[in-house]
Formats: sequence, structure tokens, C-alpha cells
Amino acid sequence: MARFGMIMMLPVEFENIIWYGRGPHENYWDRKTGSPVGVYSGKVMDLYHPYIRPQENGNRTDVRWLALVNDKGIGLLAVGQPLLSISAHHFIDEDFDPGLEKRQRHTYHLKKRDLVTLKLDYKQMGVGGDTSWGDRARPHPEYRLPVQEYSYSFRLRPFSKEEGTPMSLSKQKF
Repeated sequence: MARFGMIMMLPVEFENIIWYGRGPHENYWDRKTGSPVGVYSGKVMDLYHPYIRPQENGNRTDVRWLALVNDKGIGLLAVGQPLLSISAHHFIDEDFDPGLEKRQRHTYHLKKRDLVTLKLDYKQMGVGGDTSWGDRARPHPEYRLPVQEYSYSFRLRPFSKEEGTPMSLSKQKF
């Protein structure tokens, strides 16, 4: 499996993102040692990486919590129990070029959508490709998700800036 998790759509106004996990740049299960754990923030579009061919990108690992917030300070907080792998985009998966048969599109073909796609994953398979980019590019076995039963947990909570910061709210029981 490429990933185990869930996808949700939010209104485009929730374009401010704050997370406590690895960053600031994209990182994956097998590509995270150069990404220190900290609190990072920016716009959803900042998480996007314009590879020459539209593809999966912008993942963050070892995320304790994340918040998507609008300009009025109203947001959605997700708290991993214990950790999440996350990404957020102004695109949907079909905008990228998944699968074995490529459409040979380029980044300029992508059009920003009026939504935020949020992925809250247990894990995403590693990137691989440390010995080549051909048939041997598969991730090492320890960074794969074999087909088996999985479960994971996270909490979702709407909030406003008057209630506190995402950090303080992430520590509350609800």
C-alpha cells in the first residue's frame, strides 16, 4: 500500500497551517533525518513542491498536531495519537499523476482549486530510489506498508483563537 489514512476537504479559507512535527520542508518515512522536529507554519501552498511532473509531494512526518486556520483565527485542530504523517494542498489527488500509466503532464498544467485537501495518515510508504530510479527504486522493506490490518487514532477539534493556541489545545483532553 502507498499509504494508510484518510482524506478530507476543507473550505479554501483554511489556508494557514501550523504543525508540530518534522519540517520545514517535505519529508517521508525514509527521508526525514534532515528534518528536525519543531513547530512550523505557513500557507498551505508553501507545502507544495513543484516537481517537473505533478506527483505526490509535500508530506510531513512525525506530526504531533496540526491546525488549519482561517484569517479570523477559526480553525480545525488534528492531534495524532501518537503521530501522524500529513499533507495539505489546494489540489486533489487526481490533479497529480498517479499510477503506472503517466499522462506526461507538467506542473504548469495544475490549477489551484478553491479547497484544501488534508491528508491525515498513519503512515505513507517511503520514497525509495536510493540506488536507482528504475525498477530497483522501491523503498526498503522496513519503509513499506504491507497489506495487513492497521488502525490508528487522531482527534479533531474546531477552535477559535480566543480558546488558546494549537499547542495548548493539543494538550487538552476532549
